[in-house]
Amino acid sequence: MKKLITAINIEWLKTKGLGLTYIAIILGGLIPLLGFIPGFFESEFVVEGELPYSVFEDAITGDAIKSFTFFILLVFVIIAANRIAQTDHKNNGWQLMETQPVSRFQLYFAKYIVLILMSLICILSYFGFSIIMSTIDYYIHPNPAKLLSLDWVWMIKTIIRVFITVLGIAALQLCVSVVFPGFIWSFLIGCLGLASNIASLIQKQSFFFNPYSSLYIFSKSVEVRELNSFISYSEYLSLFWMVVFLTLGYFWYSKKGFKNAFLRNKKQIIVSSVFLIITGGFLYAFQKPRAYQRSDKGVVINGKLQTDLKIDSVRIYSKDFHKKIGAAAVKNNTFSWTTSQELPLGEYILEIGNKKTNIFMGSGDWFDFDIRLNSTKMVSYVNSNRKADQKYQNTENSFGYEFGYSLEKQNYNNDPEKFYELAESDWKENKRILDVFADPENNALSDDYKTYRKQLMAIEYLNEINNYRKMTSWNDPKFAPPKPFLDELNNNIQKPSPLLSKNDNYLQYKLDMMLTDADQASNADSILFVKIDRLPAGISKDQLLSKHLSKNIELQSDSLARNKLFAAEINKIQNTDYKQMLYSKLDGINRSQKGAIFPDLVLENDKGKTQNLSKYKGKYVVIDFWATWCGPCKQIRPVFETRSHQYRYADNIQFISISLDEDKSKWVNYLKTKKSNNPQFWLTNAEKFMGQYKIQSIPRFIIVDPEGKIFNFNTPFPDEDNFVEILDKLKKY
Repeated sequence: MKKLITAINIEWLKTKGLGLTYIAIILGGLIPLLGFIPGFFESEFVVEGELPYSVFEDAITGDAIKSFTFFILLVFVIIAANRIAQTDHKNNGWQLMETQPVSRFQLYFAKYIVLILMSLICILSYFGFSIIMSTIDYYIHPNPAKLLSLDWVWMIKTIIRVFITVLGIAALQLCVSVVFPGFIWSFLIGCLGLASNIASLIQKQSFFFNPYSSLYIFSKSVEVRELNSFISYSEYLSLFWMVVFLTLGYFWYSKKGFKNAFLRNKKQIIVSSVFLIITGGFLYAFQKPRAYQRSDKGVVINGKLQTDLKIDSVRIYSKDFHKKIGAAAVKNNTFSWTTSQELPLGEYILEIGNKKTNIFMGSGDWFDFDIRLNSTKMVSYVNSNRKADQKYQNTENSFGYEFGYSLEKQNYNNDPEKFYELAESDWKENKRILDVFADPENNALSDDYKTYRKQLMAIEYLNEINNYRKMTSWNDPKFAPPKPFLDELNNNIQKPSPLLSKNDNYLQYKLDMMLTDADQASNADSILFVKIDRLPAGISKDQLLSKHLSKNIELQSDSLARNKLFAAEINKIQNTDYKQMLYSKLDGINRSQKGAIFPDLVLENDKGKTQNLSKYKGKYVVIDFWATWCGPCKQIRPVFETRSHQYRYADNIQFISISLDEDKSKWVNYLKTKKSNNPQFWLTNAEKFMGQYKIQSIPRFIIVDPEGKIFNFNTPFPDEDNFVEILDKLKKY
């Protein structure tokens, strides 16, 4: 050990005149400096209600750390490895190894230690400059959401991850720099590594034989909180390559050449071959994604909350019919829910207060949540045995960019050959991505989820083919898809999974397939009702009829015709969930249609006095539904005020604003700082109102006529021309 320390000290002394320490500090600080300094001279927009965040963590993570590790750190390792090796190349140190008081292994390993210490300086420089720059920005751009706090455990874990991720590349670059005396070759090989990672970004796949891929994998999972364990696949992969290239580099270095190291005699050739086979075997086994592992029967969901809100419970619902699955009490900002019942694979909703997050799960799954929320926003991190499925669900689409763009722009309506060529190519590429997909921790997709997604992809391509033929020609064989491509898509959906069988895209495809070419030119909707009625009773018939009836009551503008159609078909559906869903939908449509009675809302002003909306009966009431936590609401309010002033002489028009805030005091405090010329009210039971009218987002503008009936339930925004056109017509009445 003493000799190794001596060797390290000697190698460190050799770097004194190379300027590597200064280069490490400068390159480490480059990203933070470029990211912050220009912003110091610009104003920063403050969004009220923003979720509090650590300025240090915000500066360190995200795209900044991806750029640093992916490019800057790699460039430094290339430069440092070459400079360290060049010292011996220039001084002919390779020929004097026998005269040194330390072993060849200690000499080589000392060079590697110096290289990774220099890399650590570069890493610490990045973190240090990020903290300094974010502190300065904190005082230049004050913001109530910014916090001068730092989770030191989180930062240490992140530093360790970055450091371990670069170990394998450092070993490789040192090996290359020892082998090639000139700078150009080691630099070109490093650039090739960077290019391979860019190719991985494009292909959405890491190449298992690429030692540089640990940087690409790390860039996909920079946030430690999103990992089941903070030492993850990118780090293990880096450690593997470190061992391989330290071994290769040492033998090459100690034997002073490739032939002497590996091919001098039969024994060496055999040993080298065995090493190559073992390395290849380990690499193959190591890079193979880990299969999805079910836990015990049922589902386990645990979590912790970071919030100033009073949350009593966390609730779990099914997404399709919003049926309550369970609830967990929140104690000391933690919750735990376990069920032994069988849950079918599907999408579920976790509701925390008035916030929601989607979960894809089934029996045998476990989840650990770290959730941060306030009255405005929510951020959640989750660890789970179904991480890969969740990752794919949130990030991947069925169509690639080029094909998706061609569908949007209808580029090939007159060129079916090009359309189908692009569609088939896109299908094959997205099928490949699905087959090789693994999350950043190298967890593979579960078989049931992969089957579902492949079937769903096939359905979406089939639906787009049908849409293409509707836009072009059903009868002209020129626009028909190639038979092998069509057969492949259809073969994938011969046995639909339970999850696919209730998917809207699948049901639409089944409905389209029930129509002949002649039906397409006739009254297709009526024909479909007749054909569905002939199907045998069961869940499949209920799903198809529900889908078709839902679509038709949405399209029907006449309420009498809508209710008549609904009454004729609803009793043909046996499943109570689908029946209840359709009754709720019809009620929502009838409530919100023009001419429907609008509820006489009980409103409260900032002094606590109540009044009813009917006070404004006899006028068209233009209502702005908003909340203090809604950024877009507050941005559009000045325009709403301007429109109110513009129509101030229209005696038959009244502008009012109604807050949907859960906390009345926040609304009252907001009005103290933001005066308004319009009557301001707070709705006492906002959640019930929004639920009845299926209002999913705000701001929402609604116009009620002089008789208290809905005139326009989804009025254009005040900054749109259509808003002015509607108001110009109303003031003439």
